[in-house]
Amino acid sequence: MRKSLSKVLAATLSAAMVFAMAGCGSSDKATTDNTNQSATEGTSESSETGEVRGKTMKVMISEEPSTDNALKNALDKWAAESGNTYETIILSNDDQKTKFTSMAKNNSLPDLISTVGIHQLYPEEFVDVSTIVDISKFEQTPLNIIGKAFTEDVYSGLPVQFTTTCFYYNEDLFTQAGIEAPTAENPWTLDQLYENAALLQEKTGVKYGFAADVSRARYDILMYANGGKLVEKDGDTFKITLNSATNVDTLNQFVKANEDGVMPKAIWAGATTDNPVEYFKNGDAAILLSGSWNYNTFANEISKFQYGIMTSPTGSASRSAIIGGGALAVPKNGENSDVAIDFLKWLYTDENFKAYLQNDKGLSSMKGIIYEPESDKARIDYEKLQDEVNQVTETFETDESSSWRVYKDAEYRDTLKRAVSGELTAQEALDSFAKELSAESGWSIAE
Repeated sequence: MRKSLSKVLAATLSAAMVFAMAGCGSSDKATTDNTNQSATEGTSESSETGEVRGKTMKVMISEEPSTDNALKNALDKWAAESGNTYETIILSNDDQKTKFTSMAKNNSLPDLISTVGIHQLYPEEFVDVSTIVDISKFEQTPLNIIGKAFTEDVYSGLPVQFTTTCFYYNEDLFTQAGIEAPTAENPWTLDQLYENAALLQEKTGVKYGFAADVSRARYDILMYANGGKLVEKDGDTFKITLNSATNVDTLNQFVKANEDGVMPKAIWAGATTDNPVEYFKNGDAAILLSGSWNYNTFANEISKFQYGIMTSPTGSASRSAIIGGGALAVPKNGENSDVAIDFLKWLYTDENFKAYLQNDKGLSSMKGIIYEPESDKARIDYEKLQDEVNQVTETFETDESSSWRVYKDAEYRDTLKRAVSGELTAQEALDSFAKELSAESGWSIAE
């Protein structure tokens, strides 16, 4: 299938999702960054250039930031330059979803939110960022997927983190097994992925040949590679296709790999809370399907073996990838929303976003601004990750345009887990979720 992102993104990548993607840290207490307070004691004022000065911006983030966090460093620099201060409110992504509506109703929203999806679910509560920043400076696909509202034609946030799915592999185990890693010029098929994962177990004794994050987004790249999709356009609406014969075949193959022990069945079956990322870091899984946000973590924490980025496999239709990330959004009713607007204008200049990206070591959503890694190995890996970004399929973009997750989200992953556990067959599982989604959305199920 033709990849609509090809030749579009001039960014390089890696890395760890800092605030928005982590989703941990459920405390909702506010903490002030005291290092910035002395700059702005006294009354607020506007500078000769019209910039806001002498105010405190409340920023909601999903977890306590580390000292080297890219967004924290950017906020510190902006505060020092602008004469403003900021306070952070720590509220996990899950808590943001459950508490946002009451906060909006009680007029207690912060001035700036680092979030995954809140701005897309409730765009009426947020400033249209196209009135703040020239959005033509952004690559269109990440801008649409991360910044655009689900149900309205409005940009309610700006991308601040941008990631892609990817495969990691243990280079030492591959060498030991005499297996060459696939390349963009010579990718594996999905059949070869499972076959070589089993071969790695046989020849090296590794516990698992292949592991995958417990996420429907990771599983779905296998579905998209086989030409599958969750919905299809039907005039002005959509039809549900997630229980198609193609998708049933993909799920059956995934279930079999778990049943055969090639993959750690207990994880996807819900019998353990073990993290497959830890399996890979410990050398217990030879191949990991995860995402670019883990690259920095691995660089810092894996020392007993060499690892690398592996080209994603080709299904019956194509290779595939899923992109996503977090956004910065400005609530309309924040007490100092003007300060948040000032910060966004400052951050999304070429100079400041370049500095942010060098700290974040992530994908860039802005045209012509890239992260420049220091080592040769990192540069090679980032080129492979960039190639993954180009594998986003049109079927994924159609699915995203439907905003199906407004109706059902975690239920889809849970349905897949029921198939892996053996509670339901692949057909029964997908039929069940298709009916649930149809009941909530009003969309019909395709024949």
